[in-house]
Amino acid sequence: MMNRRFNHLTPQYIRDRLFVWCYEVINPEQPWLTSRSIWLLNELIKRDDIGVEFGSGRSTLWLAKRMRHLTSVESDSVWYEKVRSLIHSAGLSSVVDYRKYDNESEYARQATLFTDNSIDFCLIDGVARDQCALTMLSKIKSGGIIVVDNINWYLPNDHTRSPDSKRSRDGAASDIWAAFAKEVSVWRHIWTSNGVFDTCIWFKP
Repeated sequence: MMNRRFNHLTPQYIRDRLFVWCYEVINPEQPWLTSRSIWLLNELIKRDDIGVEFGSGRSTLWLAKRMRHLTSVESDSVWYEKVRSLIHSAGLSSVVDYRKYDNESEYARQATLFTDNSIDFCLIDGVARDQCALTMLSKIKSGGIIVVDNINWYLPNDHTRSPDSKRSRDGAASDIWAAFAKEVSVWRHIWTSNGVFDTCIWFKP
């Protein structure tokens, strides 16, 4: 029997992975999100938007160039210094409020500090994703959006072919994710996948 660690190494997955690799090489400044979600966000984000991201990287500069202000929260010290240097080199230090918290509880607490209904955009792509995602729902303005990367690891979807995806029989990855799913059940959403990982965009009513 094939080891479960390698069950995803099908011809389809190899094609999907090759496509993702080529896309990332050709588009080195774009976020590590699905290509469809990047295209959608490029259309949805407005120049005057106020944004928050949990987990920094390529997305930090990409977002900062498209909105009025971005708060970015990072947990990894080495990665923080690398991205901080990129922000400075790009002349975006006045746009990005870049914060580092090694302690996961303090990291997640940052989500509680924003005023309710004050944020236009939020990207969840770091540690403590369930806590940050659930807390940020009340912080998003009506008409605003929240994006969760690798959502297939946390909420069930029976149609995605990305590896390690939750299915209906599995339920949510945690009680907090279950609470998040219940809260956004009436929100319009677009679930995107590239066969390697999934990104979902929710629109607050």
